[in-house]
Amino acid sequence: ARYFRREVKDLGFETGPDPDLSVVVYRFVPPTGHADEFNRQLAHAIQQDGRVFISTTVLNGAFMLRFAVLSFRTHRKEADVLLEQLRDLVRKN
Repeated sequence: ARYFRREVKDLGFETGPDPDLSVVVYRFVPPTGHADEFNRQLAHAIQQDGRVFISTTVLNGAFMLRFAVLSFRTHRKEADVLLEQLRDLVRKN
């Protein structure tokens, strides 16, 4: 979770607090447009792809993405797949 938080932040995403255990919250704020809608579209695209599952939440009124590293089957490989997806999706928009 700490690895993912550090790497997603390097991609330009806002992040929530350091994960105590396994949940990382993050969102991308595009230069134009509505950040909440942009992140809804990111979540939908990643969920439709199906390689990695993420969930969403609202914190302090902001729509956030959530990556939970809870399963013993979740490794750095899955985090890297998600990071690649996020990088590609942000570049396209």
